[in-house]
Amino acid sequence: MNKLILSSFTLIFFVFTAVSQAQNTPYAFYLTWNQDPTTSMVVDWHSDGLQSQQLNIRRKGTANWSQMESDVLPYPFSERVVHRVSLLNLRPDTAYEIQFPGSNEVYYFSTMPSNLNEKSIKIAIGGDAMHRKEWFEKTNRVVSFFEPDFVIIGGDMAYENGIAENIQRIYDWFEGYSNTLITADNRILPCVVAIGNHEVVGGYYSRNPGFEQKNSFRKRIAPYFYGLFAFPGQPGYNVLDFGDYLSLIILDTEHSNPIPGVQTQWLAKTLEERTHVLHRIPIYHVPGFPSVRNYEDITQTMVREHWVPLFEKSGVRIAFENHDHAYKRTYPIRNLQRDQSGVIYVGDGSWGVGERPIHDVENTWYLKRAQSVKAFTLLTLEGPQFNLISVDENGRIIDSYPESPLPYRSH
Repeated sequence: MNKLILSSFTLIFFVFTAVSQAQNTPYAFYLTWNQDPTTSMVVDWHSDGLQSQQLNIRRKGTANWSQMESDVLPYPFSERVVHRVSLLNLRPDTAYEIQFPGSNEVYYFSTMPSNLNEKSIKIAIGGDAMHRKEWFEKTNRVVSFFEPDFVIIGGDMAYENGIAENIQRIYDWFEGYSNTLITADNRILPCVVAIGNHEVVGGYYSRNPGFEQKNSFRKRIAPYFYGLFAFPGQPGYNVLDFGDYLSLIILDTEHSNPIPGVQTQWLAKTLEERTHVLHRIPIYHVPGFPSVRNYEDITQTMVREHWVPLFEKSGVRIAFENHDHAYKRTYPIRNLQRDQSGVIYVGDGSWGVGERPIHDVENTWYLKRAQSVKAFTLLTLEGPQFNLISVDENGRIIDSYPESPLPYRSH
């Protein structure tokens, strides 16, 4: 009888312990930057409870863990919280292992190189990420197979529209990220995001009463975006500088900020201050050169009128657009004409969404390539040069620049 009682107690204890551990394991995690990616990393994880937690971290190849205490931040419309650790003064081009509270799993991330003299970097870029979780995760797995250094998603991450009733969509997005934007050897791919219309109540700031260019207004109309993504943060547009070789310029196409005025003035100053940077790459949601929507629509026209001349003046060579749910690459464009000295625009936001019919490429002056397909672009920076391939959800290469007869590849 004593053995039975002991066995029952042992079983109950085991089950209780397993449940407790499961509850302590983070629901999801997310890595990004808000300072120089050569020497920093922001690590988020989502869990229950208001108490600070500890992140284990060590340089890969070393034995001893260090512990970093988390800041605890509110999670919009949820009893969950965001734990955030901002890691600074890291070594460039170095792998660090991390272990989240309640988990025995060891992941790692890598800081970016200090320059491009001896090492290139590879970036997976797309937008309009998740109509369906299974579509999002399918593309994510292809992205992870190519092992980029990090990911950029140019808006419309979870299609939650900034409202409480859609919180499961944001849960699903972060869960999908945590499950699939990881390489085969457990490297987490950091992610940089821009704001899109589906992060905002009504899609655009102008559809919300009481507009003011203030943090409180933006947070009210885009609570998940401003509450869960450390970068770009307020005011919704920002620049992320990788040493002196790359500046990612994240912009807001009328979703929580107007295009004209303050934002465009900021863009002009930001570009002017970075003429020495090898690669200056704008990323934003609504395209100035759409593959699906009307070229003359209001926001598309504002992009061309206010931003495109600044791109051309400052020597930008490539920009990434989204929103249209198709793939496109334009001819180089300057002064709204084809010009080999101009800017190439790549997009158009079809990471994990239903595809839309495209404009007739032959009869659309600015389109070099376009296709109704789920896809992302893999951009490689090598010294002052860049090249890209674009890949569909099945791993097939559908486009390349500079153009070459690349074979289709699947896995």
